[in-house]
Amino acid sequence: MKTILALLSATFLFSTLAYAKTAEQELTELLRDTEKTNTDVVLIYKDGKVIYEYYAREYTPNTKHLSWSTAKTMTAMLIGIAAKEGILSIDDPVKKYFPQFKNEARIIDVLQMSSGVHFKEAFKGFPSHLDLTNMLYLDGQEMGFTNFMLKMPLSKVGGPGEYFNYSSGDTNLLMGILQKAIGNQAKYNSYPWEKLFNPMGIDATFEQDMKGNFVGSSYLYMKPSDYLKLGQLLMNKGVWNGQQVFSPSYFELMNTVAPGVHKKIQEFNEENKAYSIQLTTNRPIEGRNLPSNYSDLPLDTLIMYGHQGQIIAASPSQQFVVVKLARDKKVLDRKVFYKAVAKLVREKNLDFETVGSSSSRFLAKSSFEPDDQEYEDPEDRGTVESLLAVPHLLRAYIVKEYCSCRLVVGRSEKACKDDMKTSFPVLPRLKIKDSTVTATLGLGLFKKSKAIYRGPKFGCVLTQSE
Repeated sequence: MKTILALLSATFLFSTLAYAKTAEQELTELLRDTEKTNTDVVLIYKDGKVIYEYYAREYTPNTKHLSWSTAKTMTAMLIGIAAKEGILSIDDPVKKYFPQFKNEARIIDVLQMSSGVHFKEAFKGFPSHLDLTNMLYLDGQEMGFTNFMLKMPLSKVGGPGEYFNYSSGDTNLLMGILQKAIGNQAKYNSYPWEKLFNPMGIDATFEQDMKGNFVGSSYLYMKPSDYLKLGQLLMNKGVWNGQQVFSPSYFELMNTVAPGVHKKIQEFNEENKAYSIQLTTNRPIEGRNLPSNYSDLPLDTLIMYGHQGQIIAASPSQQFVVVKLARDKKVLDRKVFYKAVAKLVREKNLDFETVGSSSSRFLAKSSFEPDDQEYEDPEDRGTVESLLAVPHLLRAYIVKEYCSCRLVVGRSEKACKDDMKTSFPVLPRLKIKDSTVTATLGLGLFKKSKAIYRGPKFGCVLTQSE
């Protein structure tokens, strides 16, 4: 009898071990099986080597991917480089470059999303009423994104440095300041490649608006390994191949929660977003008594977030970078993802000190904060103006995104249209002829939107939208 029980126990133990999933298998299943998420690439780098790679949906190591707001951190890097070279100072007032600017904000205030300029970016409702979409696809295209910001009213929440409000307008204003500071369009056009991309071996497409201003808020296209390199630059505290790309003091600003975040936030922003300069930290927000947000990341993690699930997170102390590129409709829970990543790193017997494993002082709250929080502004509910602008926005957004998806990234017609449907279930008619893409709705006799492909360096630009 004892022999039989022993055999049964051994059989049970063997079957349990045989079917136990590794951390790598669990992470891969999470990326594949989460409903309504479209994870395209995940890279995990630790202690000098890539320890995990994942590719899906036609993406390969050589396929470029849209950055969305992870481009904001790259914008901050360019400003840091310009400051190191003496082209500008982060203490310069914006009025030095644009005398018509309406307050006394400095470049550092704009970097910290505390410009004092009114800008609506994230809430639930008609997307045509957002300042973000109006800037990128409607009024802002014709006048240029910098001019759009110069015409915006001042915020009622506070002045420069007194509060935090996440604003793609602030980022594009920074690129306008850089354009003015350089003072020569040809030099400005080559500046990102000369100072950042080429020295790092990055193959980038960086798009501009109709006025020749780089869209630093959103429109950078790079290969997965290139996003990893930007993460490694943060991991190395601004050093690449032994060269200091931006100053140590500037890196410290990147790793310090901005003063406005400690004071108060404008509504429709994430309460516990520990923002610094064009990126998110994992530091506590001591001014509002909020702990570190991510217990499964190191305390010194710097995070580049982008719409629809983009993440580049880097820790200098742990020599760690994780890249996640996606086109999500429903964004994967960040904390679930970070927990799976931490488990994989530790399963490979690599040291990995996180907030949760090191100190309860900074321990994160257990509640989940989603990637793309949506809020409803009662003032904008159901306005006629917003309703009438929806077809215009749909044409403009789709034609620009489709142009870049097909001609910059090189994805198939079906794959690109599937991606567009994550934002709009109904698509306009799309036509590509030579380097021009047009979008029409209905009969398309009078109104259309047009985007033009300008080559592998500058990608697509929305040139006509009626």
